[in-house]
Amino acid sequence: MHEQFYLGIDAGGTQTRAALYDHNNVLIGEGAGGPGNPVNGLHLAQASIVQAAENALFNAHLINVSLDQLHLGAGIAGLHLPSQQEAMKQWQHPFKSLFCTTDLHAAVTGMHQGEDGGVIILGTGFSALGVVKGVMHPIGGYGFPINAQGSGSWLGLQAVEASLLAHDDIGTPTSMLTAMTEQEDILSLATRLNHATSTEFASFSPLVFEHASQGDLVAKAILEQATEFLQRVILQLNKLGISEVVLVGSVAQRLHSRLNTRCSSCLVAGKASAEFGAMLLAKKNLDNS
Repeated sequence: MHEQFYLGIDAGGTQTRAALYDHNNVLIGEGAGGPGNPVNGLHLAQASIVQAAENALFNAHLINVSLDQLHLGAGIAGLHLPSQQEAMKQWQHPFKSLFCTTDLHAAVTGMHQGEDGGVIILGTGFSALGVVKGVMHPIGGYGFPINAQGSGSWLGLQAVEASLLAHDDIGTPTSMLTAMTEQEDILSLATRLNHATSTEFASFSPLVFEHASQGDLVAKAILEQATEFLQRVILQLNKLGISEVVLVGSVAQRLHSRLNTRCSSCLVAGKASAEFGAMLLAKKNLDNS
């Protein structure tokens, strides 16, 4: 019998990561590809997955193994949307088998190695997922600006709003205003940001941390709101029966030290990657089929 190979994929909005494993779950090669969220382009996402898979195969030096010999498990951003799930089901993919799920499901599975647990992502955006006895409990993930509280994009938006109010002398003065208008005047700033993306707003989030550390009351208040929100999410996961939570994302890491004792005591380090989790889910799907 030919040896079985399993590929785990973590497909995000800016990059797709692939990890190739043998039948003993030993990592033998890694690769990367372009943007993998089908919301931003289905064919681009599919091409990125194939690119990452080919790179992983190349780096594993498996000259006689091709894509049609790989069992693929893919955790994909945007797959919580039914339309994207259906689109991926219709894909005439080049792999031996394909199992798709959300990037959060793959992350929870990998970081808790298939056991119950939760993951909270606070980076540019916000989303969370808990798994209890195989049942998934999603929180958030609806997108900026309607559902991104505590995230980098939300921090940046709050900083911009506060700075505009301060400029018009109808808000609390903040040193962030001076920092934001060093390179452009207030009208140019407002015009540019009227239709800005979540990533553009998130670029201002470091300002909030910087000016809070310097004593700016507005920046400190914004971080207090973000911290309180993160604590509410952790406590909600606790209510669902989840005692171990992994924080993911640059904002989450910077808020970690601000959490109260009850919430910080729930936090653990991830045991493995989202790619590993996607691979485990693919194997489980094969066993059940």
